[in-house]
Amino acid sequence: MAAYLRGEVERTVLEPAGVSWTTYAALTAITDGPHPIRMHVVADAMGTPLGTTRSAVTRLERLGLISRSTPSRDHRQVELAATEPGLQRAEQLRSAVAVVEARLIPDPRTRHVLYVVANRVRPYPRRGHRQGRGA
Repeated sequence: MAAYLRGEVERTVLEPAGVSWTTYAALTAITDGPHPIRMHVVADAMGTPLGTTRSAVTRLERLGLISRSTPSRDHRQVELAATEPGLQRAEQLRSAVAVVEARLIPDPRTRHVLYVVANRVRPYPRRGHRQGRGA
């Protein structure tokens, strides 16, 4: 069901908007998090490797939806913040995604359960979590 829902959201909402699922996930993580938000925090929120997150962030920056900066106190870090167009785009996409989700899964309790499960089952382990045997 999750794969079908994701495919439907990608086909009907994200592709027409010129945004991939990963880019959408990065944008929502950036707009939902503290401002500014660090790159590794976005990767953790998305449940993706840092390289995948960097690619999505680069795309968002090119689209003018976020800005990237380096704090003067620690030049190794990268801080991200949504621009005004980025905040607007995130809200538009969230609304459109919610319509598709409500159409496909009309019962709000069922949607909630699916969200909880989806947030616990990630394609990549969260930072600091062990993986492999005995994990």
